[in-house]
Amino acid sequence: MNLKKIIFCIITGLLAVCAFPKINLFFLAWIAFVPLIFVTIRSELKGSFFYGLLSGFVFNAVGLYWLVPMLQFNTGSYVQALVAACILWIYLALYWGIWCLYLNFSQNILRKTLQDNSYSNVILILFSACMWVLLEYIRTYFLTGFPWMLIGYSQFKFTEIIQVAEFTGVYGVSFLIIFCNLCFYFWISMQKGNKYLYTALALIITVSIFGAVRTYKFRFFGDQEFTVAIVQPNIDQDKKWDHFYKDDILFNLKKYASEIAENKPDLVIWPEAVLPGFIPEDKQLYDITKYIVKTTGSFNIIGSPYNENYRQFNAALAFESSGDYKAVHKKNHLVLFGEYIPLKTLLSKFFGVLTQMGDFAKGEDTDIFDNGQIYAGATICSENFFPDISRNFVLSGAKVLTNHTNDAWFFNTAAPHQHFIMNIFRAVENRKAVIVSANSGISGIVEASGVIVEKTSSSQNVLLTGRFLQNDFKTFYTKYGDLFVSACAGLLLALLILFKLRKRIIPKS
Repeated sequence: MNLKKIIFCIITGLLAVCAFPKINLFFLAWIAFVPLIFVTIRSELKGSFFYGLLSGFVFNAVGLYWLVPMLQFNTGSYVQALVAACILWIYLALYWGIWCLYLNFSQNILRKTLQDNSYSNVILILFSACMWVLLEYIRTYFLTGFPWMLIGYSQFKFTEIIQVAEFTGVYGVSFLIIFCNLCFYFWISMQKGNKYLYTALALIITVSIFGAVRTYKFRFFGDQEFTVAIVQPNIDQDKKWDHFYKDDILFNLKKYASEIAENKPDLVIWPEAVLPGFIPEDKQLYDITKYIVKTTGSFNIIGSPYNENYRQFNAALAFESSGDYKAVHKKNHLVLFGEYIPLKTLLSKFFGVLTQMGDFAKGEDTDIFDNGQIYAGATICSENFFPDISRNFVLSGAKVLTNHTNDAWFFNTAAPHQHFIMNIFRAVENRKAVIVSANSGISGIVEASGVIVEKTSSSQNVLLTGRFLQNDFKTFYTKYGDLFVSACAGLLLALLILFKLRKRIIPKS
């Protein structure tokens, strides 16, 4: 393997990582893939896959470094944690390898098929960006899904660009980034390549202008304003499921309730699994919870483990201001090895913390919580990874979205920041305010425009108060979902058919 090409691949992986939290140099994503594209197009077919795999491994290993301490805490073994993390990094890198393989194969076929190189380059740019989108979509859902660090998420600070998510989801932002990277490559590599530069710049400017208009429209957007209190108790992960600390945890939750009561907000949001036990099974805990809610005098949504018919759920529960229980949402999407263990008899000994908690069952509802004024769709932890869950809540009548999470698993790493920014895209996709309560952070409020109006730091115990607007607006994305991804898949299918029929439609010279 060529050392220069290996260095270029590493550069792409590192530049792409720098676009994400905590570094946040989002503009680097627009040029990060140029070195990898250079290597891919100038390599043999097998080599292109290897270089993509290498670059993807660097990107995921550096960006998802927090998997090691998180898994070590879960398993109690550094070796097990490192092996498991490496397996996941390699799996995620496969998508980069497949994309580079496609890029190399397509450019060879196009140049053999089409005599006009400029025309073949345009097709290559368009269809390679489509392929990246399709691969990201597959990664989001395949094998329970792992959509951390999709390249579009890197643009959470580029508010104008991300407004396209209202129509395309986050995948449209990823498309723009890859499309422009390919344009910049051809601009650099060709003598008369200025047209590619102008195309990329025109696209960025046009989308930014459109985005600025949409951002302005959805700033302070809604029918009615409400006040909210967001609890971030910062309960240590090693204390959360230790019965010895149960009374201390409840004492602190009562203190928060008393402090909240002084301001009398319309809504109180508590993080995932904030209650140290299962309700309604634990009747004493259930009564204390009602007392806490009644003390606040507000509509409350509380994350808690929940028992029903001998099954355990990770749930969010709504309580009236009177303290009366109203409704429950049971988490739809469970985290593999985080909330359930396949082949439990064989593997449970490797996951001590999860074994203490017990396996959770999967819920299926997308029922909204309402008190006659506020209509909330509550996502639990990783449910906000998956755009369909949020949009289904909105289709069910949600006028505001909440996310209840426990990111104490990740300690003070980049992971809570990477998790929080996904809420920005759920806000833009559905044009709904998103209110986030995280046990250890990051908590905050995101407007329908995607602008963060309130935000906490990580690893702090804090009570955040703010205001939000709710609305019943339905976006294109809310109504039709990932139609953009389907269009990308359709274009790729059309290209495949074209290749199959090329001998019939292109005369031999």
